[in-house]
Amino acid sequence: MFLFEHALDPVSNEKSKSFSYRLLNRIGCTNEFWITGLPVFFLVACLALPFSVYSETIQKISSFDTLTSLDSSPEHRWEITTSPLDPVSFSKSYLEGGKSSIPFEVYNAPGVHKLKDESVQTVYLVKKFIAPKQWNAPSLSVRLGTINDKDRTYLNGTLIGATGDLNEKLPQAYDKIRVYPISNDLIRRGEKNIIVIQVKKFFDREVGIEQDRTLIGDGSLVLKDLLRAEYIKTFLLMIYLTVGGYFLFLYVRRRSDQENLYYGLFTILFFLYQLLRNQIKYDLGIEFIYMKKVEYIILTVLIPMFGNFVRVYFKYSRNLFLNVLDGSYAAFAVFYLFSNNVIHYNLLNKHVVQYGWILYVGLISYYLVRRMAQKDRDALFILIGVLVVVVSGVLDTLGARNVIVFPRVAGYAFLFFILSIATILANKFVRLNEEVEELNEGLEKKVEQRTEELKQSLEQVNRLKIQQDADYFLTSLLINPLSSNKNTSEIVKTEFYTKQKKSFEFKGKTYEIGGDILISGNVELGGKRYVVFVNGDAMGKSIQGAGGALVMGTVFNTILTRSGINSQKDKSPERWLKEAFLELQKIFESFDGSMYISIVLGLVEESSGLLYYINAEHPWTVLYRDRVASYIEDELTLRKIGIPENEQHLTIKTFRMLPGDTIVIGSDGRDDLLIGRAEDRIINEDQEQFLRRVEEGYGDLREVYDRILKFGALVDDFTLLKITYHPEAEVSSISPLPTKSYQEALDYGKELLEKNRISEGLETLEKALELHPKNEQILKVLGKFYLREKDYAKSIGYWETLLDRNADSSDLLYHASLCYKMLKFYQKAADLGERAFLQDPSLLKNLINLADIYRILNILPRANELIERALRIDPKNGKAMQVKNSLEAV
Repeated sequence: MFLFEHALDPVSNEKSKSFSYRLLNRIGCTNEFWITGLPVFFLVACLALPFSVYSETIQKISSFDTLTSLDSSPEHRWEITTSPLDPVSFSKSYLEGGKSSIPFEVYNAPGVHKLKDESVQTVYLVKKFIAPKQWNAPSLSVRLGTINDKDRTYLNGTLIGATGDLNEKLPQAYDKIRVYPISNDLIRRGEKNIIVIQVKKFFDREVGIEQDRTLIGDGSLVLKDLLRAEYIKTFLLMIYLTVGGYFLFLYVRRRSDQENLYYGLFTILFFLYQLLRNQIKYDLGIEFIYMKKVEYIILTVLIPMFGNFVRVYFKYSRNLFLNVLDGSYAAFAVFYLFSNNVIHYNLLNKHVVQYGWILYVGLISYYLVRRMAQKDRDALFILIGVLVVVVSGVLDTLGARNVIVFPRVAGYAFLFFILSIATILANKFVRLNEEVEELNEGLEKKVEQRTEELKQSLEQVNRLKIQQDADYFLTSLLINPLSSNKNTSEIVKTEFYTKQKKSFEFKGKTYEIGGDILISGNVELGGKRYVVFVNGDAMGKSIQGAGGALVMGTVFNTILTRSGINSQKDKSPERWLKEAFLELQKIFESFDGSMYISIVLGLVEESSGLLYYINAEHPWTVLYRDRVASYIEDELTLRKIGIPENEQHLTIKTFRMLPGDTIVIGSDGRDDLLIGRAEDRIINEDQEQFLRRVEEGYGDLREVYDRILKFGALVDDFTLLKITYHPEAEVSSISPLPTKSYQEALDYGKELLEKNRISEGLETLEKALELHPKNEQILKVLGKFYLREKDYAKSIGYWETLLDRNADSSDLLYHASLCYKMLKFYQKAADLGERAFLQDPSLLKNLINLADIYRILNILPRANELIERALRIDPKNGKAMQVKNSLEAV
């Protein structure tokens, strides 16, 4: 059979057999030939003999003290088989002189072996050699290059090394150079030795020792040979990293030069790519699949990054073609990121990504040729560098595709590329120097001339500034006395904090001026003491805002002074607030739209902590209770003071403060804060942030201000008003009725009244009231009973008692107004009805009652206004229609 082995094409025994069989059939042989045509067979064999004789040659190694190549050559080659075999028993059989029936093919190592049957998963590589008889090397090693993909390597039947898990489906290390140590005891001195490598492939049809080289010899020399190349690569990596970091630093320092960004990123990416092509990566402890993922991503974006560098450097704008091309490559990178299939990586890279580079090279060439036509030397230098990199890239690509076996040279070519870019930057620097020298000629005279002009302009500006600061100073002298905390109450205390945006110096001192103003004081209304407060924010900045604050301070302080001089015994807090609001509205409305002001104006009753207030487009009022800050309102009904017809929407809101409560009011400077970088001009729009600052500062105004400054910078005038309620503890001399007995008495009394047992029911309720004189439920039952019985004199007593404790109830005010009307105290009834209207303008029964009162008082315009409002709420209301008809009959 050895006569026909490797006949014509020495690739396998099977091929030789098939060739011989076909040849015999061609000359007319059949199965009977083996019996009757034997001479013909010998004739054919003789004809084929010159082409088929194959003599096995074994590489003879003269010494292990140096490095000996095991690469295939015409004298000695590697062998490969896809047939299953046991490396241990096969090796022992060979060394004992046995003959194997396993068919082998010649394999040129290093190189890719193309499998005909992609279902084959494992192949066996065999290398036979004769070892020298003596050597001095203390230890030996074999270098086997990069094997695709996993391997188990045996020498003379003994396992000397393994890489990868044969059962793992993901790739393991198909670009790792294998170096395995060999014990001297394993070598058969002066005799035949055999290396058997069991290889588990990863790619469909490619297998073998694909790249690098195969060596055997002194272990220290093998390791030194490997490390020498790795040290050179590592040195180049440091250069790439340094250059990339330098250009990124230049971009950080000068953001307008985007070419530094693209070139820096390109260099850093190339550094990472070369690092992942280095054997050092296997010492990082990162899974192979993730390293390949990053490698393919970098390979995808590297050329587009350089293309954009050239585009930006020569000031070309983006176009649709480049946008589509960059978008496509970005999509490829995203695919690599989310896929773990290296075969798909390889296919996409080979058949799409690398061919797409041609488009980028064409685009880069287009940029460079256009610039070269304009005699731009930088374009010439870049083109030379690009050509060198392109040639090296082509060689590396052909090597990666296993078309040729060639060492990777892109890392060395990139050095030349760096020198070309360095030359470009040097030329650019020289050009800038020349331009600076040209500008320096005659610069001294220009500087002197310009300095004199600037000096004169500065003197003029300084004169104007002194005049302006004097105006600011005089205005601040007028405003400061008006913005004052004159509250003297020990129960309801007020505190101010002011920081105007505009500050100025006058005669060596620093002052502030702005449109925010804070005022507090005290008034007595209806025999009760109230704390008055206002926080205003006038429209405009600096002197314009200060003018509005000056008007506001003057008018409001006049109102406070007048309230202290004139008797206010019969005036309700709602009426006082309404009159103050209307007076301010009238004054600011006279400015005809050139001046508006937002305010919170309010009263706090000292005895009960009841807060009455008006909010005219001012930031919402904050309640700080039990270390929690919240808003006590959620809508604004009034526009700024001065806007026409604003009084038609006047509503007086109420809130009952509890002992220890704190109310915080502030201008919109508390919310309008500059956050982030100053150049971005991002203004805070989150109103909830102020609540957090109040909580962080525990309600202390100075601490709240400091917390706000940590969150953002002020861009407007800033004022805060703090109101705290600390009443003295009241000691009740009456023990409250136990809940059960009280409820029983109340239910029983109501039941008696319903059964028309009036005297018994009233007696029961009166006794319950004696034990619990301030109980609202009992008072309401009795008040409604006497109102129903038309005993208005008794009924009003209960409503008045309730109003002493709940003056913020529009329902109680309505019932009291109704009683006074029935008692013919029309003016008193009108006052109470107006108070209810100010607190709740939509309370229908109060609107009808108040309109009827004004009809009786013959104040018909107000009566018509109120009844029209009632009919808009309920057009079919019978009582409203009666009042409407009565008014029409007048």
